[in-house]
Amino acid sequence: MMIKARLKAEINRMVAPLGLQVLRLSQSPRPESLFNLLERHKIAPRTVFDIGVAEGTPWLYHAYPNAHYHLIDPTRESMPFMQQWAKHLDAEVHNCAMGDADTQQTIFVRKSIDESTLYEEIGKADVREKYEVPVRRFDSLIADFESPALAKIDVQGAEIAVIRGMGDRIHEIDVFIIETSTIATIKSGPELSELLSLMHDKDYVVFDIVGLRRRPLDGALAQMDVVFVRSDSSLRADRRWAS
Repeated sequence: MMIKARLKAEINRMVAPLGLQVLRLSQSPRPESLFNLLERHKIAPRTVFDIGVAEGTPWLYHAYPNAHYHLIDPTRESMPFMQQWAKHLDAEVHNCAMGDADTQQTIFVRKSIDESTLYEEIGKADVREKYEVPVRRFDSLIADFESPALAKIDVQGAEIAVIRGMGDRIHEIDVFIIETSTIATIKSGPELSELLSLMHDKDYVVFDIVGLRRRPLDGALAQMDVVFVRSDSSLRADRRWAS
């Protein structure tokens, strides 16, 4: 065991300059670990909200191929991808942004459309074009839906506005996967602490982390995909460390 530990430490020393690290598979942040836990607790989402689709979220669609999907993204560039995914899923397509008011906003479209944002970047940004898009509140856009429900939110700084736009209907969501920043790179962008405070006020707590992203500037952790569940979720009922 000590030999394995030393070997792991040496490999990590060598790959550290590349921003890499060797972890046990069970320790690595990945969506599959969450999906396995949900299955173990017999939680199979009947409705899935993919808020911020860009080119699509295959790992989510493959996990729940029989769920009813709401594919939501404001960019023109995302529409062909959403329409294509909708051919293979039971899905509704919404070509709009989500926020805390029904309004219009300018979106800055990047070369990588998954990085498009309603906010101005700090420093250089590869903005290809900008145009007005409709913004809708969740509680005005979405009709009744079946539970359990899962929402993936990847909206490049608009996550707080999306949550506020859910109003009281937030409590109809069983599981959230939300991308948030530890170092905001957009002007007035929210960070993890603000999201934690808002979700706590809504009676949701952190359950897992399924993704990490370091910024190329210096390798500092900049974004996380954080899983939230209700504080009384069955996923948290057993407080033992081991059987």
